[in-house]
Amino acid sequence: MEMNKEQIVDLMMGFFKTKAITSALELKLFDALEQGPATAEAICEQRNIPLQSGKRLLIALTAIGLLAKQEDHFSLTKAAREYMVSGSAQWLGWLGRHIDTFLYPLWSHTAQGVRDDKDQRQAAFGDDRSWFSILYQNPQDVVDFQEFLGIFAQPFIEGMLQGFDFSGYRKFMDIGSGIGTLPMAVAARYPQLGLSVCELPQATSFVRDKIAENGYADRIKIVAGDVISGTIPKGEHDLIHLGWMLHDYAPDIQMQILRHIHEALPPGGTFIASETPLADDESGPLFTSLLSINMLVSTDGGIESTCAQYLQRFTEAGFVNARVLAIPGPRTLFIGEKRK
Repeated sequence: MEMNKEQIVDLMMGFFKTKAITSALELKLFDALEQGPATAEAICEQRNIPLQSGKRLLIALTAIGLLAKQEDHFSLTKAAREYMVSGSAQWLGWLGRHIDTFLYPLWSHTAQGVRDDKDQRQAAFGDDRSWFSILYQNPQDVVDFQEFLGIFAQPFIEGMLQGFDFSGYRKFMDIGSGIGTLPMAVAARYPQLGLSVCELPQATSFVRDKIAENGYADRIKIVAGDVISGTIPKGEHDLIHLGWMLHDYAPDIQMQILRHIHEALPPGGTFIASETPLADDESGPLFTSLLSINMLVSTDGGIESTCAQYLQRFTEAGFVNARVLAIPGPRTLFIGEKRK
């Protein structure tokens, strides 16, 4: 359906809403309402912010739909209680901090990124190092990134457990596991399966702590490795998964990654990449198309691809029986096998 002018204006002004929400998260305004409705005066006093400016933000959050207002009292909506309060298991404050620290500065240089067909890390941060070198230099930024990826991954994990059968495999390695949600879910479902997480050295202690917090320290092995350089365990795991990572890299680096994984598998082993591909006609979907712009401004050539493009890379890397497996949830599985 054709958009009207009001809808276009709403899209163009969307950053107003983003910054209102991330500012409220930073100020912990939602936390101030965790115990129940409160007046603007009480909220602002608790959070030590001026009433006049604080009330403006509370009114905006009400109009957005994250707060409710009855007479002079503000209260949390169900969604805000579930996702905006810092004590919630599904808290999105990790994402809010990542947006403000990394994404918003990079996206402010999008036009130049398109002109140059190049990342904008130097313009945004004054730093020419790789995206992950910048991201992983601060332990809190690592936590934010891994935590919000873990929250985003939950619907995918549920879909993968429904759509893929792990029972025929001996040892499973998850590369770039975030907070370890997938291997922990697989461990609970398949008690006889050996499990490992392979993560960059900067993130191993974080993942190890998360695995231990959930009672899987003795069940899931944590190993440091780099799939780009090929320093990952070889010949041990007959099933390897790489989650939402190929799109972070240019096609030539994707090929390098795929060849290293192919080399690491034993004969007859299986590799799975989970991604959010572009439609075959490259008309969307919206999230994937915007994510591809995010890859442009943040990474060294990262790009979203169609199913056919991913499968072609699998075949060129040496995988046989390369195929697509649709599963419930936001991601698609790309599967290949190493010849026996």
